[in-house]
Amino acid sequence: MTLPPIEAIIADLDGVVFRGAAPIASAVDAFAAWRAAGIPYAFVSNNSTKSPAEMAAKLTAMGVPATEEQVVTSSTGTMRALREGWPRGGKAVVLGAPSLEQAVEAAGFVLTEDADADCVVVGLDRDLTYRRLDRAVAAVLAGAAFIGTNADRLIPESGHFAPGAGAMIAAVAAATGVTPRIIGKPGPDLIEEAIVRLGVARDRVIMIGDQVATDIAAARAAGVFAVLVETGVANPLPHVPEPDLTLADLTSLRPPLAA
Repeated sequence: MTLPPIEAIIADLDGVVFRGAAPIASAVDAFAAWRAAGIPYAFVSNNSTKSPAEMAAKLTAMGVPATEEQVVTSSTGTMRALREGWPRGGKAVVLGAPSLEQAVEAAGFVLTEDADADCVVVGLDRDLTYRRLDRAVAAVLAGAAFIGTNADRLIPESGHFAPGAGAMIAAVAAATGVTPRIIGKPGPDLIEEAIVRLGVARDRVIMIGDQVATDIAAARAAGVFAVLVETGVANPLPHVPEPDLTLADLTSLRPPLAA
Protein backbone atom coordinates (compact mmCIF):
# COMPACT_ATOMS: atom_id res chain seq x y z
CA MET A 1 0.00 0.00 0.00
CA THR A 2 1.23 3.50 -0.81
CA LEU A 3 1.35 6.35 1.66
CA PRO A 4 -1.58 8.75 1.80
CA PRO A 5 -0.89 12.52 1.73
CA ILE A 6 0.89 13.13 5.04
CA GLU A 7 0.91 16.36 7.03
CA ALA A 8 2.25 15.02 10.35
CA ILE A 9 4.16 12.10 11.85
CA ILE A 10 3.48 10.21 15.09
CA ALA A 11 6.10 7.70 16.21
CA ASP A 12 6.89 5.31 19.00
CA LEU A 13 10.27 5.84 20.65
CA ASP A 14 12.17 2.73 21.73
CA GLY A 15 12.79 0.58 18.66
CA VAL A 16 11.90 3.39 16.25
CA VAL A 17 14.02 6.41 17.20
CA PHE A 18 16.45 4.71 19.55
CA ARG A 19 17.33 1.35 21.07
CA GLY A 20 18.05 1.89 24.74
CA ALA A 21 20.68 4.62 24.90
CA ALA A 22 21.68 4.38 21.22
CA PRO A 23 19.98 6.46 18.50
CA ILE A 24 18.93 4.70 15.29
CA ALA A 25 20.80 6.54 12.53
CA SER A 26 18.15 6.13 9.83
CA ALA A 27 15.53 7.57 12.18
CA VAL A 28 17.67 10.57 13.13
CA ASP A 29 18.18 11.31 9.43
CA ALA A 30 14.48 10.86 8.67
CA PHE A 31 13.35 13.23 11.40
CA ALA A 32 15.91 15.80 10.23
CA ALA A 33 14.45 15.59 6.72
CA TRP A 34 10.87 15.92 7.96
CA ARG A 35 11.81 18.87 10.15
CA ALA A 36 13.53 20.59 7.20
CA ALA A 37 10.41 20.02 5.10
CA GLY A 38 8.21 21.61 7.78
CA ILE A 39 6.41 18.37 8.65
CA PRO A 40 5.53 18.35 12.38
CA TYR A 41 5.98 15.25 14.49
CA ALA A 42 5.05 13.90 17.90
CA PHE A 43 5.96 10.83 19.91
CA VAL A 44 3.85 8.36 21.87
CA SER A 45 5.31 6.02 24.48
CA ASN A 46 3.96 3.54 26.99
CA ASN A 47 6.81 4.51 29.32
CA SER A 48 5.45 5.88 32.60
CA THR A 49 8.80 6.20 34.39
CA LYS A 50 10.11 9.22 32.46
CA SER A 51 8.41 12.59 32.13
CA PRO A 52 7.77 14.14 28.69
CA ALA A 53 10.48 16.72 29.50
CA GLU A 54 13.00 13.95 30.22
CA MET A 55 12.06 12.13 27.02
CA ALA A 56 12.33 15.35 25.00
CA ALA A 57 15.78 16.04 26.44
CA LYS A 58 16.92 12.53 25.51
CA LEU A 59 15.63 12.94 21.95
CA THR A 60 17.27 16.34 21.55
CA ALA A 61 20.60 15.00 22.79
CA MET A 62 20.34 12.23 20.19
CA GLY A 63 19.87 14.71 17.35
CA VAL A 64 16.07 14.71 17.16
CA PRO A 65 15.01 18.12 18.55
CA ALA A 66 11.81 17.81 20.59
CA THR A 67 9.88 19.67 23.25
CA GLU A 68 7.84 18.11 26.03
CA GLU A 69 4.66 19.12 24.16
CA GLN A 70 5.71 16.75 21.38
CA VAL A 71 5.93 13.76 23.74
CA VAL A 72 2.84 11.91 24.95
CA THR A 73 3.49 9.16 27.51
CA SER A 74 1.17 6.81 29.36
CA SER A 75 1.59 9.14 32.36
CA THR A 76 0.36 12.02 30.17
CA GLY A 77 -2.61 9.95 29.08
CA THR A 78 -3.36 8.98 32.66
CA MET A 79 -3.33 12.64 33.73
CA ARG A 80 -5.82 13.49 30.98
CA ALA A 81 -8.09 10.57 31.94
CA LEU A 82 -8.08 11.65 35.59
CA ARG A 83 -8.92 15.25 34.72
CA GLU A 84 -11.81 14.12 32.54
CA GLY A 85 -13.13 11.64 35.11
CA TRP A 86 -12.63 13.76 38.22
CA PRO A 87 -12.63 17.46 37.24
CA ARG A 88 -12.43 18.46 40.90
CA GLY A 89 -9.61 16.06 41.72
CA GLY A 90 -9.64 13.53 44.53
CA LYS A 91 -7.44 11.02 46.30
CA ALA A 92 -5.35 8.37 44.55
CA VAL A 93 -3.24 5.38 45.48
CA VAL A 94 -0.35 5.24 43.01
CA LEU A 95 2.02 2.37 42.30
CA GLY A 96 4.60 3.84 39.96
CA ALA A 97 7.62 6.02 39.41
CA PRO A 98 7.91 9.62 40.66
CA SER A 99 6.99 10.89 37.18
CA LEU A 100 3.65 9.06 37.39
CA GLU A 101 3.01 10.39 40.89
CA GLN A 102 3.71 13.91 39.61
CA ALA A 103 1.27 13.43 36.72
CA VAL A 104 -1.45 12.26 39.10
CA GLU A 105 -0.83 15.24 41.38
CA ALA A 106 -0.93 17.57 38.36
CA ALA A 107 -4.41 16.21 37.64
CA GLY A 108 -5.54 17.58 41.01
CA PHE A 109 -5.17 14.44 43.11
CA VAL A 110 -3.71 13.98 46.57
CA LEU A 111 -1.60 10.84 46.96
CA THR A 112 -2.78 8.52 49.70
CA GLU A 113 -2.54 4.95 50.93
CA ASP A 114 -6.06 4.96 52.38
CA ALA A 115 -8.72 2.54 51.19
CA ASP A 116 -11.20 5.39 50.62
CA ALA A 117 -9.22 6.64 47.60
CA ASP A 118 -11.18 7.66 44.51
CA CYS A 119 -8.87 5.74 42.21
CA VAL A 120 -5.86 3.45 42.06
CA VAL A 121 -3.28 4.13 39.35
CA VAL A 122 -0.73 1.42 38.58
CA GLY A 123 2.34 1.77 36.36
CA LEU A 124 5.86 0.38 36.34
CA ASP A 125 7.13 0.49 39.93
CA ARG A 126 10.67 -0.78 40.41
CA ASP A 127 10.38 -0.21 44.17
CA LEU A 128 7.09 -2.05 44.64
CA THR A 129 6.60 -3.61 48.07
CA TYR A 130 4.01 -6.04 49.39
CA ARG A 131 2.65 -3.37 51.74
CA ARG A 132 2.03 -0.90 48.91
CA LEU A 133 0.48 -3.62 46.76
CA ASP A 134 -1.79 -4.44 49.70
CA ARG A 135 -2.88 -0.78 49.93
CA ALA A 136 -3.75 -0.68 46.23
CA VAL A 137 -5.75 -3.91 46.45
CA ALA A 138 -7.61 -2.67 49.53
CA ALA A 139 -8.63 0.54 47.75
CA VAL A 140 -9.89 -1.28 44.65
CA LEU A 141 -11.85 -3.73 46.81
CA ALA A 142 -13.39 -0.72 48.58
CA GLY A 143 -14.65 0.64 45.25
CA ALA A 144 -11.84 2.83 43.91
CA ALA A 145 -11.58 3.11 40.13
CA PHE A 146 -8.70 1.01 38.78
CA ILE A 147 -6.48 2.55 36.08
CA GLY A 148 -3.35 1.04 34.49
CA THR A 149 -0.82 3.06 32.51
CA ASN A 150 -0.12 0.29 30.00
CA ALA A 151 -0.39 -3.47 29.64
CA ASP A 152 3.25 -4.23 28.80
CA ARG A 153 3.98 -7.31 30.91
CA LEU A 154 7.66 -7.45 29.94
CA ILE A 155 10.16 -4.74 29.02
CA PRO A 156 13.72 -5.11 27.63
CA GLU A 157 16.24 -4.09 30.25
CA SER A 158 20.03 -4.61 30.44
CA GLY A 159 20.10 -7.65 28.20
CA HIS A 160 17.03 -9.39 29.60
CA PHE A 161 13.28 -9.01 29.89
CA ALA A 162 12.03 -7.56 33.18
CA PRO A 163 8.49 -7.27 34.58
CA GLY A 164 6.66 -4.29 33.12
CA ALA A 165 3.69 -2.26 34.28
CA GLY A 166 1.35 -4.93 32.96
CA ALA A 167 2.74 -7.47 35.42
CA MET A 168 1.98 -5.16 38.36
CA ILE A 169 -1.44 -4.27 37.01
CA ALA A 170 -2.14 -8.00 36.61
CA ALA A 171 -1.30 -8.60 40.28
CA VAL A 172 -3.90 -6.07 41.44
CA ALA A 173 -6.42 -7.39 38.92
CA ALA A 174 -5.87 -10.99 40.03
CA ALA A 175 -6.30 -10.10 43.70
CA THR A 176 -9.43 -8.01 43.21
CA GLY A 177 -11.13 -9.58 40.20
CA VAL A 178 -11.51 -6.06 38.78
CA THR A 179 -10.57 -5.28 35.18
CA PRO A 180 -8.63 -2.00 34.91
CA ARG A 181 -8.95 0.75 32.34
CA ILE A 182 -5.70 0.67 30.35
CA ILE A 183 -4.49 4.05 29.11
CA GLY A 184 -1.51 3.28 26.86
CA LYS A 185 -1.12 1.39 23.61
CA PRO A 186 -2.70 -0.73 22.14
CA GLY A 187 -5.57 1.60 23.05
CA PRO A 188 -6.00 4.80 21.00
CA ASP A 189 -5.73 7.37 23.82
CA LEU A 190 -2.08 8.39 23.33
CA ILE A 191 -2.41 8.72 19.56
CA GLU A 192 -5.64 10.69 19.98
CA GLU A 193 -3.83 13.14 22.28
CA ALA A 194 -0.95 13.45 19.79
CA ILE A 195 -3.38 14.20 16.94
CA VAL A 196 -4.96 16.99 19.00
CA ARG A 197 -1.55 18.51 19.72
CA LEU A 198 -0.48 18.29 16.07
CA GLY A 199 -3.70 19.96 14.94
CA VAL A 200 -4.14 17.90 11.77
CA ALA A 201 -6.83 15.57 10.45
CA ARG A 202 -6.29 11.91 11.31
CA ASP A 203 -6.36 10.89 7.65
CA ARG A 204 -3.27 13.06 7.13
CA VAL A 205 -1.24 11.41 9.91
CA ILE A 206 0.87 8.26 9.97
CA MET A 207 1.84 6.25 13.04
CA ILE A 208 5.27 4.58 12.98
CA GLY A 209 6.00 1.73 15.38
CA ASP A 210 8.10 -1.39 15.78
CA GLN A 211 5.62 -3.58 17.67
CA VAL A 212 2.48 -4.94 16.04
CA ALA A 213 0.66 -5.81 19.27
CA THR A 214 0.96 -2.28 20.68
CA ASP A 215 1.94 0.32 18.05
CA ILE A 216 0.10 -1.04 15.02
CA ALA A 217 -2.93 -2.07 17.07
CA ALA A 218 -3.07 1.45 18.55
CA ALA A 219 -2.89 2.98 15.08
CA ARG A 220 -5.75 0.77 13.96
CA ALA A 221 -7.80 1.73 17.05
CA ALA A 222 -7.19 5.43 16.33
CA GLY A 223 -7.96 5.09 12.63
CA VAL A 224 -4.59 6.27 11.30
CA PHE A 225 -2.23 4.85 8.66
CA ALA A 226 0.08 2.29 10.31
CA VAL A 227 3.76 1.91 9.39
CA LEU A 228 5.77 -0.97 10.88
CA VAL A 229 9.53 -0.40 10.97
CA GLU A 230 11.79 -3.39 11.63
CA THR A 231 14.43 -1.62 13.71
CA GLY A 232 13.20 -2.69 17.13
CA VAL A 233 13.08 -5.97 19.02
CA ALA A 234 12.49 -8.85 16.62
CA ASN A 235 8.99 -10.31 16.97
CA PRO A 236 8.44 -13.80 15.50
CA LEU A 237 4.67 -13.57 15.91
CA PRO A 238 2.42 -13.03 12.87
CA HIS A 239 1.74 -9.41 11.95
CA VAL A 240 -1.80 -9.22 13.31
CA PRO A 241 -3.22 -6.67 12.91
CA GLU A 242 -1.38 -6.09 9.67
CA PRO A 243 0.35 -2.73 9.14
CA ASP A 244 -0.48 -0.66 6.09
CA LEU A 245 3.22 -0.49 5.23
CA THR A 246 6.30 -2.39 6.46
CA LEU A 247 9.83 -0.95 6.15
CA ALA A 248 13.24 -2.30 7.13
CA ASP A 249 14.08 1.17 8.49
CA LEU A 250 13.13 4.80 7.87
CA THR A 251 15.65 5.38 5.07
CA SER A 252 13.00 5.27 2.35
CA LEU A 253 10.42 7.34 4.22
CA ARG A 254 11.46 10.82 3.15
CA PRO A 255 9.69 14.03 2.09
CA PRO A 256 7.76 15.00 0.09
CA LEU A 257 5.06 13.15 2.02
CA ALA A 258 2.22 15.58 1.42
CA ALA A 259 0.26 15.92 -1.81
